[in-house]
Amino acid sequence: MPLRPAIDKRSCLSSGRCIEAEPSGFGWDADELGEVLAGAAELSAQRLLAVARGCPGLAIRILDEAGREIDA
Repeated sequence: MPLRPAIDKRSCLSSGRCIEAEPSGFGWDADELGEVLAGAAELSAQRLLAVARGCPGLAIRILDEAGREIDA
């Protein structure tokens, strides 16, 4: 089951932990908030969940194919 990350910009604290953990999957947007990059599609479900758990603002949500949030 493929999973995909999404970032809630209102919750993002701009800590950069997601970018530090997986620079191919996460980057900065023009407002210096985290954003999902195309490389996130290549990350394993286990890795996406780990990155989401490491977000201090709990801004990263992991969604299944149907768009339902998976508990990180």
